[in-house]
Amino acid sequence: MSGKVDKIDLNAPIVAGKSAAGFMLGMQKNDVSREVLDLFTVTEIINEYVKGTPLYKYYTDEVILFFEQDQLTQIGLFNNYKGTVCNELGLGSMVKDFEAAFGDMVEGDEDQLIFTNLKGLCIEVDSSAYTSANWKIEIPRQKVTEIYIYEE
Repeated sequence: MSGKVDKIDLNAPIVAGKSAAGFMLGMQKNDVSREVLDLFTVTEIINEYVKGTPLYKYYTDEVILFFEQDQLTQIGLFNNYKGTVCNELGLGSMVKDFEAAFGDMVEGDEDQLIFTNLKGLCIEVDSSAYTSANWKIEIPRQKVTEIYIYEE
């Protein structure tokens, strides 16, 4: 990547385990222009159980960037983000369509929804639409409301 990221690209493809919105996992915060960083609200995430490096969350209505030691470790996508995964799946797609493309949906270590054949990407849906008893039936009928990209 040459130069700095100088815009948030809400149409950029979603590449599981790699990139979205014009940002690459592993990039340094100083690879993002000051003008772009100024578009984000910043909060520090404190985990009282994990001592060590602070995690910073930079967010807009569409994109969240998580930086640890000024390195991008995760990208979250919401609302009006239009970019898609290789086969045109994205926000608003049905979970069952992700399952058809990427294998069974399973629950990850942190209750996130992941797919057996898609590493480095997890999704969220409206959690008010299902319970622990019916989630395997109800979640595939839901639309994807959040997508997260992380290094696998």
